[in-house]
Amino acid sequence: MSKFKSIRIYRRIFLVFSILLGIFSPLFFLHKFPDFNPLVEPISTFGVKESTFLFWKFVIIVLAIAIVLNALKAINFHFKLRGVRLFLKSILGFSSISLMLVAFISMNFNETLHHLSAFLFFMTYNFFVFIFGFIRMYRDLRKGFLSVIIGSMMLLSTILLIPYESYGVFEIVYVFLVLIWNIIIFTKRVIKIG
Repeated sequence: MSKFKSIRIYRRIFLVFSILLGIFSPLFFLHKFPDFNPLVEPISTFGVKESTFLFWKFVIIVLAIAIVLNALKAINFHFKLRGVRLFLKSILGFSSISLMLVAFISMNFNETLHHLSAFLFFMTYNFFVFIFGFIRMYRDLRKGFLSVIIGSMMLLSTILLIPYESYGVFEIVYVFLVLIWNIIIFTKRVIKIG
């Protein structure tokens, strides 16, 4: 087996692990805190609880790395122009750094910086997904449509901040959309490459 193939296999295993972690880690948090109510508490609450803060940081860091790996492969796979690749990678890099900061700056350390990092991630990753699809639509309307729709839904999910006193519902919907987009992009690429 060539070095390239083994790296690809390890990357795929990591991405599948990350997707499963993103799907099943909420069960762990809910098991630890069955009274958690996203209508009144943000999901960042798990980052300040003594029994979950380390796992919370681990989950966010793993997901941030997985998001970057998956999106980088998608950028290189779908776009040939160097300028387009650089533009998308810049947005992706900024959003990933913001997500890492969410893990390292907890609410009890500095709530303002935590919220700023989270806001920057939400806005820039949403923009990345939308632009990814919009540029793909330029050549083929159908190919980028899914990313444009999901990117738009990410933006529209901010409306959920209006009726609820907490960010919790918005965060859950947003994370769900991030997982859906990454799963679809990953599986489509794997099916095409083989």
